[in-house]
Amino acid sequence: MKKVRLFFCFIVFYIFTSCGYEPIYSKNPNTNKELLSISVQNIKNRPGQILRNTLLNKLNPERERVITKYRLIVEISESKSSLAYRKDKSATRTDLKVNANYLLKDIKNGEILLKQEAKSISSFDVVESVYATLIAEKDVREKNLKVISNDIYTNLVLFFRNK
Repeated sequence: MKKVRLFFCFIVFYIFTSCGYEPIYSKNPNTNKELLSISVQNIKNRPGQILRNTLLNKLNPERERVITKYRLIVEISESKSSLAYRKDKSATRTDLKVNANYLLKDIKNGEILLKQEAKSISSFDVVESVYATLIAEKDVREKNLKVISNDIYTNLVLFFRNK
């Protein structure tokens, strides 16, 4: 039984190492240097500040000092839409949609290297307590911004790995 398990593990290991599989979050020095050299432009409003800080923590977690080669410009917008209604026509469930249009520019020549959009939609309950509704909305907004920052980071990693 141990020999069969060992043989199976060997085959699986052999298949994954020979197929060119390489995780995108590996410690690739070239990709990491490029990510460190990205400057994130200020984004308007409080959600923009949260998104910018999250991106900065992902791109340069150690806060290393490097020469900036690229500028990431992000514009976010959000919209709310009511989903469910009570008999008195007041909403009981609301969708919060956050869109982020972003582009990566080369600082030297101003060339746009990457232009994409990231979206996230989450719902929250609208209850009788105004405070509870505000907290639920704030929580959903922060979750949406976290999803968007993960999307932007992943797209940047893929861009620099394929460059």
